[in-house]
Amino acid sequence: MKNSIIIFASITTLAIGENLLPEDFTRCGQKDAKLNDCLKGAVPDALRRMTKGIPALSVPPLEPLLVSGMNIEAGAGPVVISQIYRNIQLHGLTESILTSYKADLKHYRLRTESLTPKMEFIADYVMKGRILVLPIQGKGVANITMVNLVVKHDIIGEPVINEGKTYMHIRDYKVKFIPQRVILHFSNLFNGDKALGDQMNRFLNENSDLVFNELKESYEKSLSSVFQDVTNKIFDKVPMNKIFPED
Repeated sequence: MKNSIIIFASITTLAIGENLLPEDFTRCGQKDAKLNDCLKGAVPDALRRMTKGIPALSVPPLEPLLVSGMNIEAGAGPVVISQIYRNIQLHGLTESILTSYKADLKHYRLRTESLTPKMEFIADYVMKGRILVLPIQGKGVANITMVNLVVKHDIIGEPVINEGKTYMHIRDYKVKFIPQRVILHFSNLFNGDKALGDQMNRFLNENSDLVFNELKESYEKSLSSVFQDVTNKIFDKVPMNKIFPED
């Protein structure tokens, strides 16, 4: 009886393993002449279907996507701010659409450009530094909203063979953020001094292009690792030919 249970459990595990990617996800065949067009529609559809995550793959909910924390170094130039963010919520990812997709599956590379109408970055923050000649410091809640955000993704994978199956592990994930507009708000600046806080938030938004452009490389680097981790939760567990069928 005990052996029967073990055999049944093994068969069940194998069956689940073969069908980890939800059946309602659109598959785009590797040999499809219109592979890129297929992926332009399939990926945003998959993002919307992952609003609540995929528990079987340990993929977290994407609306919002929760990130434990990230640190932004002070850097140099006109904006020198050390920032610590915790309990981050990213809103808006599932509303993204793809404007271009270039898949080179033979070389395990995916390049795409997406448009997110509004991405909100909400987190507890601690910051200290200066913007131009003005000092800034605070501890509270940050809201960084990027409107009509274009994101360029460059995803580089490598084949990993496990039990005769090929998986596409993502070893490098780079993003570039190009927002049409950035809206910044930090609560409790200057130890809760409302007049100084309101004045600084107004100054930040009047100079949001300068502020964001000086800091965006750090944001890009931090969020690239988050996107890479989420992607690998699927790609490391689902064989490549189950994501991109060969026939």
